Amino acid sequence: MKYKAVLFDLDGTLLDYRSAQRKATDNSKKLLDLVNSPEVQNYESRGIPSPDSPEMKQAFNSSGIQQNPTEFLNSYFKKLSEHGILMEGAKEILESLRNKVKLAVVSNGSSDIQNPRLNKAGIAHYFPNRFFSRDIGIAKPDPEILRIAMKKLGVTENETLFIGDSTTSDQPAAKAAGIDFFLFRGDFKNPQLQAMLK
Repeated sequence: MKYKAVLFDLDGTLLDYRSAQRKATDNSKKLLDLVNSPEVQNYESRGIPSPDSPEMKQAFNSSGIQQNPTEFLNSYFKKLSEHGILMEGAKEILESLRNKVKLAVVSNGSSDIQNPRLNKAGIAHYFPNRFFSRDIGIAKPDPEILRIAMKKLGVTENETLFIGDSTTSDQPAAKAAGIDFFLFRGDFKNPQLQAMLK
């Protein structure tokens, strides 16, 4: 195989983020719209804006959610952390790679949320190396989080493949970092991906 390391995005790639969100919000469209707002998504991945900021309060007001942002977000993220739902084929591809390459997760999120989800999904043992944006202080599409991962794994750009589902964070991060990228669209048996992993 060409690669010595395969980096995986987590949400939408290995784990079903949308299902976890629906479970954490009791499938409320109003709450789903709120947790997918730029403010809450940025808070989840970068820690800003803070729950007590004017921007966050405005996001809650615009969504018609009359709850304390800090209390709501603490509750929501706790519920989110309880749902580790595997994407189809995720465990199989990890098992096929485990003794061939170094594996790591590079995720826009927090270890407090993502580690329990990895455990729930039964795939935590594949990833001794995990890189979470909230912990590092750098979020995709900033390529630096990928460079940090490669340095820790002891691999070069030419030896690394990144698999992710986002054209706005994963793909541009990989391009800027100078590493190969596969855009995941729900099928780990995709012939292009299988060819890349031979």
